[in-house]
Amino acid sequence: MPALPFMLTPHALPTIAAGNQRTEKPAIHLAQFKHIGMTWRTNGNGSIWVRGDFGQNRTVDFVSLLQASALPGTTIRVRLGTTQAQVDGTAPYDSGAQPFINPAVSREDGLYHSHLEIPSPITARWWRIDIGGHTGDFEAANLIIGQKITATRYYDRNFEFGVQDLGEQEYGRWGVSEENEGLIFRTITFKLPWVVGAEFEGGWRPLIEKVGKRKPVLICFDPQATAYRQAKTYFGTFRDTPFATGGTKPGTYSMEYSLLSYV
Repeated sequence: MPALPFMLTPHALPTIAAGNQRTEKPAIHLAQFKHIGMTWRTNGNGSIWVRGDFGQNRTVDFVSLLQASALPGTTIRVRLGTTQAQVDGTAPYDSGAQPFINPAVSREDGLYHSHLEIPSPITARWWRIDIGGHTGDFEAANLIIGQKITATRYYDRNFEFGVQDLGEQEYGRWGVSEENEGLIFRTITFKLPWVVGAEFEGGWRPLIEKVGKRKPVLICFDPQATAYRQAKTYFGTFRDTPFATGGTKPGTYSMEYSLLSYV
């Protein structure tokens, strides 16, 4: 049985320090959520850590590094606390070293997303990520730290997994192909029916009013720990401005989401 889907908007990461980074690919690129091509890359596998200060207390129950060049032996450790000293030492929350690719899968592009759900939300100002057991350079695109909004009911039928080709291809009069290359982005479209008023006002309304169709959102369509979780994780912007439609029963809503994913 699949798990209920969740969404979140990543907390801003105003400051990021790193134990190992290349000049042309610094760790601050992890906070460039709209620019997936801007990555953090290390010079070898020594001192692979990043640390930051939110600038104020934030609520956190989900952490993920996206599009990372992880290997089967790569591990990730997450610490959250109220001071730098805590996250560098004994923190109120410490995940311990866990497999980065979990469950273990093999992807053709060699890029993987970590997935850490924290059972009870943590209030933290500082965070730290340590990567261990890696061979060679480590590279990742985005660091997602935030608080989930989880649906209380399953999505409606007729959900869609697809792609949007940003390139173009035309054929001349003699059947000769003329191609303008472009990326192929993944897409997901689904509807959440029977959303009750308290759920909408407490979670979904603040989200859609915050992001519109320009700010990025992470969607995990099925957080169940299976080999397909990587493929069902999306990060990007909504293709259309999201809205809620009043249902037949007073005080209920339905919402349809369509996301263009960078990853």
